[in-house]
Amino acid sequence: MMLVLPQSVFRVQICVRSWRCIRGVARSPSFDTKSIPELPYAENISLAWKQLKPYKVKPVETKTPILFLHGLFGSKLSFNKVARKLSEITLSPAYAVDLRNHGESPHVLPHTYLQMAHDVYNFIKEREWESCILVGHSMGAKVAMLVSLLYPQLVEMLVVVDNSPRSMPLGDKFTNALLGMCEAEKIAFKFKQRSQVERVTEIKEIDEFLEQYIEDKNLRELVMSNLLINRKDLTNIHVKNKVKELFKIPVMNFWKNDVIGAMGEWPDLSVEKYEDPVLVIHGKKSDFVTTKDFGLFHEYFTNIQFKELDCGHWVSQEKPFEFVYLLMRFIQPDMKMSEEEVRRIVEDR
Repeated sequence: MMLVLPQSVFRVQICVRSWRCIRGVARSPSFDTKSIPELPYAENISLAWKQLKPYKVKPVETKTPILFLHGLFGSKLSFNKVARKLSEITLSPAYAVDLRNHGESPHVLPHTYLQMAHDVYNFIKEREWESCILVGHSMGAKVAMLVSLLYPQLVEMLVVVDNSPRSMPLGDKFTNALLGMCEAEKIAFKFKQRSQVERVTEIKEIDEFLEQYIEDKNLRELVMSNLLINRKDLTNIHVKNKVKELFKIPVMNFWKNDVIGAMGEWPDLSVEKYEDPVLVIHGKKSDFVTTKDFGLFHEYFTNIQFKELDCGHWVSQEKPFEFVYLLMRFIQPDMKMSEEEVRRIVEDR
């Protein structure tokens, strides 16, 4: 099914940058963006997905599914542990997708929020779900908000994790991370053994290289989760040149098309407010959601609550128990399970 969004619905502004800043020092990329082959254009794609099943119980497949949407540089495994634990507690089936240009999903243009919302819409329709509960973090949070606003009949409840419905530059942290990935890929041969020209073998070396660009350990671990390391990674048909590439993400194309700039945007919308329940979980030490943004949320959502956790941007990684507990109380408010019981389940390996 092809759905064409009217131009009147949105206007996206993208700031193209010719240089980037590494640790406060202006620095140009050492690679030529003109030589980077362009990605194909595709409005309709099939997203890679996975059901994140709990290990100790069987979810009730007739219950409303919970769909998790990851952030920039993430994948369908970004919520792996917390999604399985939430499914174990609520018995709701939990799913996650690789958004376009991530994980095992196709590498295509355009990489915009409205296009990703359309991809998720198609995924839900392909599953023949009447509706779902959407949970999105960072980039995935903006996608989830747009799905709820553009296709409200498909979203029963919405959980927004540490992002706001506004345009805000992602800043040097993410720009530097992408530049580091590109610079590493330029010298990909240094991180592979001669007998393993497709697979990344020198993990310690690439970690040390990326640390020059990515000081945040959580972000660096996220970036490194995209490395082509094992046999399964090498079966990814969307990575076209596994000798020259290091990552499952088309990082050179991300730089060429200023995806970092695009992911800081929020489109202008002409839509009705979303009226079903919304939970916003944000980190106290993160600037993606502040109390000043609460008014912006109310412009789009009528039934909304805010919960702050004492953490940074990587909410579910830094506070897994608190994250799962908040989702449980939101999704099934009448559930009779104590904090101690939830903590035991979440911390049980």
